[in-house]
Amino acid sequence: MKTLNAVAETKRKRWCETLENVDMRHDSRKAWGLLRRLGNIPRRQPTPPKKKRMVRESCKETDYLSKQFNSFELQKAIDVMINYKAAGPDDICTEQLRNLGPGAKKWVIDLFNYINMVQKIPKIWRKSKIIAQLKPGKEETDPKNYRPISLLCHTYKIYERMLLNRLMPVVDKELILEKSGFRPGKSCSSQILNLTQYIENGFVNKQITGVAFVDLSAAYDTVNHNIMLTKLYKMTYDYNFVKIIEALLSNRRFFVTLDGINSRWRNLKNGLPQGSVLAPTLFNIYTNDQPISNDANIKHYIYADDSAIAVQDNTFEIIERKLSDTLARMDEYFEANTLRLNPSKTEVCAFHLRNKEANRKLRVTWKGVELVNNPNPKYLGVVLDRSLTYKVHCEKTKMKINTKNGLLRKLVGSAWGAEPHALRVTALALCFSTGEFASQVWGGSAHTKKIDTALNETCRLITGCLRNTSVNKLYTLSGIAPPEIRRSVQADWERTKVTNDDQHIMHGLQEGKYRLKSRNSFMKRTRCITRNPKNERVERWREEMGDEITWIMPMENLSPGYNNSWIIWRSLNRLRTKVGRCKANLKKWGYLEDPLAICECGEEQTMDHILVCCECPITCSEKDLVVANQKAIDMAKYWSNII
Repeated sequence: MKTLNAVAETKRKRWCETLENVDMRHDSRKAWGLLRRLGNIPRRQPTPPKKKRMVRESCKETDYLSKQFNSFELQKAIDVMINYKAAGPDDICTEQLRNLGPGAKKWVIDLFNYINMVQKIPKIWRKSKIIAQLKPGKEETDPKNYRPISLLCHTYKIYERMLLNRLMPVVDKELILEKSGFRPGKSCSSQILNLTQYIENGFVNKQITGVAFVDLSAAYDTVNHNIMLTKLYKMTYDYNFVKIIEALLSNRRFFVTLDGINSRWRNLKNGLPQGSVLAPTLFNIYTNDQPISNDANIKHYIYADDSAIAVQDNTFEIIERKLSDTLARMDEYFEANTLRLNPSKTEVCAFHLRNKEANRKLRVTWKGVELVNNPNPKYLGVVLDRSLTYKVHCEKTKMKINTKNGLLRKLVGSAWGAEPHALRVTALALCFSTGEFASQVWGGSAHTKKIDTALNETCRLITGCLRNTSVNKLYTLSGIAPPEIRRSVQADWERTKVTNDDQHIMHGLQEGKYRLKSRNSFMKRTRCITRNPKNERVERWREEMGDEITWIMPMENLSPGYNNSWIIWRSLNRLRTKVGRCKANLKKWGYLEDPLAICECGEEQTMDHILVCCECPITCSEKDLVVANQKAIDMAKYWSNII
């Protein structure tokens, strides 16, 4: 009896604890699960969609893609890995994989070959950690404003890279010509250039070009595995390879981390994994059969999930009708392939030179929604406008460079970052890469000087020179060719690839007649070059400098003296350029009340006088400053706290 009473008392206590721990507010999932168990309510199981069975064609099947790997393929995949990447769930870094010995590499190859044979992958390869990064200028309260960054195992990425190296040559020749994303010889810049050149040709022919910039909602996340695997099989006819890809995509799990807080694990039922090496190519295969118009005046420009449909004609009405019909056909295709179109974010814009109709908007309706007319649409990172002046793009690019100049300025003010070589490399990576992105497209704009102004400030930060310093000397000291030269060489190198590379998306495009002298399109302003871009930049730079070459020879390296500390480097450059904080200059700039600007030795303190001042124990010539010998270094050290 005592035992039964004890059991009953224990049950009562556990029941009270269970009820006290029920929290519908913070853990409703657990609470509802308890209620279902108490009420004996069966859990509703969703009806799984019927899988379409893959129809095999044994007579066409091959095994090229699924055969055994070798050491050459492994080394090729390792060589393209980038160092200093965050590790995945297995905590293995790229540097560790790069330094594997022969025995370890053989073990890795055996592992990959075993995976190919059994068509199963390790569980940890199915897991991914997703870091949510807020998009610039967006509200942090809306989850849609966060960009997911997925961390996968680097060993898994090597395996994917080896599969991709086999798949790409087979698939590339099967993909439609309109696709340019993640394909050899086709880049993001070339796709933008292809669209803008088509618009420029419309200007020459006195035609209007209407463009619809199609937006897909979470395109990679809505890919149906069964449909994708069927399309992959029809393109490769390697059944074992398709089964390997199916193993890579199935039973994947992930969790999201934000501000140090992790979500619970989630299962990925559809879609392609974020951060996957194979994902862009698989998406190209998935959307390769989308409808392409046969009308010569309708062009499709596709880069991954970013699409632009361009229609050229003489009237707005015809353009509106053709755009609406083309979008309707695409709507049917995307619905059949479980891709979600977003009419509310799809934009249209008319490009023409008819100033009388500058405010005329395209009236295009899609799925019962009238599409938004954006006078400055953004396509693949470049902001366009009605007459392709690129004014808004140049202004926004200048603002981006100024923001990154602020980061560079913080390095200048720190003891660890203000090393001349580190500043130059940082400036090229942050500022110049931003200022030159897709410059083949907008390099002929009249508004590029806005960008040059920001890049001039970048070189001032590298060299430590003051604002009154000659711009030409700034770039010579920093070892960077002027922006105008860099842009022109980049455009000419793109023209060379258009002419010589048969994989380029614009290969075979002929230079047409130019009706408007004011237009400065890509095909009009560029020419082929024979030297590599680096040598071409230096040669053009020296030709432009002319007589000023006697100062310091232009070259894409820092000028002599860069191996000294930041303070000495800054002082040395101010002595070279003769623009420093001497008393004569301060008087001229309005910062000195003394009208005489007398040095300690009794003479007027100019930058020329500083080199021969009797108060300084060292004297040096301008030639010493150019070569940065020991005299120049001692002189810079002496005057470093003054100028």
